[in-house]
Amino acid sequence: MTDANLAREVAALRQQLAQRSRSLEEAEARYHAVFNSALNPMSICTTDGIILDVNQAALRAIGVQIEAFIGKHLWESPWFAQNPQEAAKVETAITRHRGQYIEYESDVLSPSGERRTFQFVLRPYRSYVGADARFLVLEVHDNTAARAKAPIQDAQELPVRPAETTHA
Repeated sequence: MTDANLAREVAALRQQLAQRSRSLEEAEARYHAVFNSALNPMSICTTDGIILDVNQAALRAIGVQIEAFIGKHLWESPWFAQNPQEAAKVETAITRHRGQYIEYESDVLSPSGERRTFQFVLRPYRSYVGADARFLVLEVHDNTAARAKAPIQDAQELPVRPAETTHA
């Protein structure tokens, strides 16, 4: 290979690298725009339940910095500090029903000391249909007003629906 050919090859590789870096930056910006503009608290975890990211709604809900979450098991996070029974349910959901869709409601003590009814939705994220779960997404909805007149679903029988997953 001549010096001129080598220089062209290096220039082409640099151009490809720059384009891929721009694409990655754009993908990260879209991720943060969607994740952090969500109105409901959300968390992304490994399939073992270790927190990788927490959105702004979740941080605002309890007034804690993100560093208090990252790297901890979901059930050991500040969300469940006042709710050890709920922490045990989440741990069971993640360890027993690994990689499956789980949804349930539960009465939880809020950081302000008020009893609230929350719907917990734990969804696996898969790269493609049939793949193993790569991440878990926890989304929390405050259903207190909607459930004031209706009984809550017993969290002892967690509905497991492996067909409902998120794909790339």
